[in-house]
Amino acid sequence: MRKLAYLFLPALLIACGEAEETSEEIQEEVVETVEEEVEEKNERKSPRTTLEVESNGVSLKMVYGSPRVKDRKIWGNLVPFGKVWRAGADETTAITFDQDVLVNGNEVNAGTYAFFIIPNENEDWEVILNEEWSKELHDVWGAYNYKQDKDVLRFKVSPSDNIDVVENLTYQFENGEMTFEWENKRFTFTVAPAQAV
Repeated sequence: MRKLAYLFLPALLIACGEAEETSEEIQEEVVETVEEEVEEKNERKSPRTTLEVESNGVSLKMVYGSPRVKDRKIWGNLVPFGKVWRAGADETTAITFDQDVLVNGNEVNAGTYAFFIIPNENEDWEVILNEEWSKELHDVWGAYNYKQDKDVLRFKVSPSDNIDVVENLTYQFENGEMTFEWENKRFTFTVAPAQAV
C-alpha cells in the first residue's frame, strides 16, 4: 500500500499544480526511496565480508559472515564449546589459496576450502579445512552439513585473551600470519608457499 502511495502521489501533486519538480525528478526520488526500503529489509545482521590479500608470497581470499558481539556472551554460549563452528555467521566460511601452501606447516593444495573451528574451554582449539564449502556445489550451509570425512586438514591453535573486546569478527593476513579475533579471543597460524620448504 505504501508503495502505491509513492506512485500516485507525484501524479496528484502535478495535477494540482503544487509540485515544482518535474515528474521525472519525482519518479527518480520514488524509485530511490523504494530501493532504500528494500535494502533495509534485506540488510544482513552479519554482513558478508571478503578479505583478499597477498602476504609472504601467498594470495589468500577469505569470505565470511562478520557477526557482532552486541553485549552477548560468545564462547561457551552463543558458540558452544566442543562443537564444529562455521567460524563466522550464516554461510560456510571459505578460504582460497592461489597456490599450494603450508598451513601451520601442513601441505595444502591450491583451491577453496571450508574453514571451521572447534572452540574448547581451557584447552587448545582446532582449526579444520574441509573440501565442502559451497551451498550450490556441495549443498552445505554453515556447519549444519559438515562431514568429517571431507576434512583436508586439522590442526590445533592456542587462543589468547584480548584485553579489549573485538566487536566484529575479523580475519587478518599479514607477514604470512593469519589472525582470528572476536570478542575476547584471538589466535594465529602461519600460511607460506609450499615451495618455501
